[in-house]
Amino acid sequence: MIQTLEILGIVAGATLAAWGLFHQLIVGAAATMFKDMSEKEARLFVMTWVAQGAFMTFTGILASVLLFFYGLQAGPVQITLLLTGLAMLLLSGHVVLTGYRSHVGPIRTGAMLEMIFGIICLVSVFVSNPIF
Repeated sequence: MIQTLEILGIVAGATLAAWGLFHQLIVGAAATMFKDMSEKEARLFVMTWVAQGAFMTFTGILASVLLFFYGLQAGPVQITLLLTGLAMLLLSGHVVLTGYRSHVGPIRTGAMLEMIFGIICLVSVFVSNPIF
C-alpha cells in the first residue's frame, strides 16, 4: 500500500509540475484574451499568472523528488506533503470560492489538479502515519 501511495504521489507531483510549467508558458496568450487592460494591469496579471505556475511547479517537483529519494515513511517527507497538500487545497479553494465558472480554462484545470494533488498528499500522510 505504501509503495502504491509513493508512486501515486510521484506521478501526481510530476503532473502538477508539468501543468505549472505549461501555465507559465501560456501567459502571453492568456494576457491577450482580456481587452482594454492598462499596462499596469497587464503586468500584474502576468506576474500573478507566472507566480501561480511557478508555485505549482515547485510544489510538484519538491513532492516528487522527496518521495522518490526518501520514501513516504520519512518524517520530513510527511511534513512536506502535509504542508504542500494544505497549500494546494487552499489555492484550489480560492479559485472555487472566487467563481470557478468565471475563470478561464487553464485556471479551472489547474485548480482541479491542485485539489487532486492536495488530497493525494493528505491521504498519503494519514494512511502512512499510524499517529493519525
